[in-house]
Amino acid sequence: MNLMKSLLMLFAFAALLNVAQSQMPAAITIEPAGATVFDDIKLTFNPEMACFQAASLAGVPLVYMHSGVTIGGNNWQNVVEYNSVGANGESPHLTPNGDGTYSIEYNPAAFYGIEAGTIVTRICAVFNDGQWDSKDGRDFDLANPPNCMDFFIPLSFTSTDPKFSFKVNMNKAIDEGIFDPIADDVYAIVDLRFDPILLDPNPDFTFTGTLETGLDSGVVYNVHFRINDDVNEEVTRPYTAVPGVVSIDVWWNDDPINAVLFQCDMTYQVDLGTFDPAIDFLDIAGSMNGWGGSPHMAQVGTSLVYEISYTLDAGTVYEYKYRINGDWATSEFPDGGPNRKFLAPSEPKTVLNIYNDFNPATIPMLFQCNMSYQITAGHFDPMVDYLDIAGNMNGWGAYDVCFPGGNDSIYSVSLMIDTVNIGGSPVEFKFRFNGDWGTSEFPGGGPNRKYDLQDTTGGFENIYYCWYSNLDPSVATPPWAYDLMIDGTLTVGNELTGVYTYENVNGILEGPSTFKWYWADDNAGTNLTEIPDATTINYTTMTAEVGKFVAFEVTPIAASGDSAVGMPVMVYTDEPIGGLAIQDVGSTWVNFYPNPVTDKITFEHLGQITRIAVFNLMGQEVMSVSNVATQKLTLPTTTLRAGVYFVRFFSHDQSMGTAKFLKY
Repeated sequence: MNLMKSLLMLFAFAALLNVAQSQMPAAITIEPAGATVFDDIKLTFNPEMACFQAASLAGVPLVYMHSGVTIGGNNWQNVVEYNSVGANGESPHLTPNGDGTYSIEYNPAAFYGIEAGTIVTRICAVFNDGQWDSKDGRDFDLANPPNCMDFFIPLSFTSTDPKFSFKVNMNKAIDEGIFDPIADDVYAIVDLRFDPILLDPNPDFTFTGTLETGLDSGVVYNVHFRINDDVNEEVTRPYTAVPGVVSIDVWWNDDPINAVLFQCDMTYQVDLGTFDPAIDFLDIAGSMNGWGGSPHMAQVGTSLVYEISYTLDAGTVYEYKYRINGDWATSEFPDGGPNRKFLAPSEPKTVLNIYNDFNPATIPMLFQCNMSYQITAGHFDPMVDYLDIAGNMNGWGAYDVCFPGGNDSIYSVSLMIDTVNIGGSPVEFKFRFNGDWGTSEFPGGGPNRKYDLQDTTGGFENIYYCWYSNLDPSVATPPWAYDLMIDGTLTVGNELTGVYTYENVNGILEGPSTFKWYWADDNAGTNLTEIPDATTINYTTMTAEVGKFVAFEVTPIAASGDSAVGMPVMVYTDEPIGGLAIQDVGSTWVNFYPNPVTDKITFEHLGQITRIAVFNLMGQEVMSVSNVATQKLTLPTTTLRAGVYFVRFFSHDQSMGTAKFLKY
């Protein structure tokens, strides 16, 4: 009777947890209820019920939505900027309803460019009035009141069986002579637990196939490819199976042919009369060909764009210029003018230039970013990293790399900006490490940089200068903490340690930073409760915390300075605290934890154990591991339903022991 009561309470807790994790923000409504990313929806925003950092959006004539989606657990994918348009050309504007709320009617899949079959679980959004620093609307951060956070708006979705889709490009293997596309076969090898999967050849020498059965959602599988029966790749790639299709699209050994296609638009040179396609030719001279010039560049169809391809070494900076008729006197930027620069990427790329950068509809703008602090702090390594810029002037993602000048740490790039920006919308942009939005300035939907483009008549130069992320050591700035984690075993009686990295742009050492520990019902902060007297960096768990999640908070404090106190930051455990079970098996004791379990269970002291089997209440074996050959083993439990399970241990001396655990 007590066991049944415990199970009922456990199921009720799990149901409440699922509701909490998928709760619609109070300021947002979606019609129809239960809509998926592929449905036509009406999203309504109520600024009176929203958090704001600058000022409320109540009463503004139009609300702008800066948004993206959550795919595969990754937030802020397929971002549509508030001042741009979606993949379908629709503007992200919410219009007033007359009752203080604002709405937009749209199809999220078409708006964000979502392919059929993709599982999207949330819309990520923040709202403003057309400017980042004026008025805004966000969700309340219940874990850190009175702070605000991004909106995460749940969508319905249909889970499907996990599948892997394979595509491996064999062109470089063919060039190197290790693969014959006529005589040889290519196989996909998944964790050695599946039979090799023979892939189908394609005319472009890629090979494709699928694995549609046998995968468990949430489990990590190692994938590599094999030629015939004996030539394996030198790399192994981990992929996590999730509901739906995981696409694995790679080159053999992750080593692509690094072909770069250089294109040059000669339209305006034809208009100026300096280039006649009927009698003139274009070439490229640079460090990729010893500055001796190239064969004649090929005309692209009937256009006035000319192109040529080079195989370049990734990570190498190449300099070059285009020339008319192979003559340095008619080259771009003559008489010692600057060379073009290009950082060869690790993947094929197309570079489009306009001869002499001459386009009457554009004017130059110089972007400069001081990277000295990022280099000194170890965040940016000039030998392996690169800096690029992405904004509304290059489609928020062009490969516009910034280069250092001389021996300083100021990286710059000059871009041609459309003259429609003069007196119009500002140029908006951010700098990024290695072309990655995850390492951009002000990530997660933070504000863009802005610049009002000026007319260059009279010799005015448009120059923008900044420090990366505005981290200037000469400006007093509060410290911050990052890379938080909780170290320790999540079982009763163990000591947990809060781990973090302290940083201060002014070089001030850490002072008496403060710590707090919390309990919560989940790792989203439901019913967050501060633990009394838990104010050190270490905390020992107690029996009363079984089933609870633990959070660690640090407020970084510098040893001195007017801006000594930083913002508090918090991290949660991935799993709840579990009890530690000990089972006597013959001449050995086996520990396993946590208990109850959520998504995995760990067994320790297995030196004498040969087999582990898990049974449900019906006596059916639901999981087993034979030929155990390790002291410690962790098994995934995501496929187990909530309830009571028995685990049986078999030892070398024919002894057997049985224990019980609960699955949430």
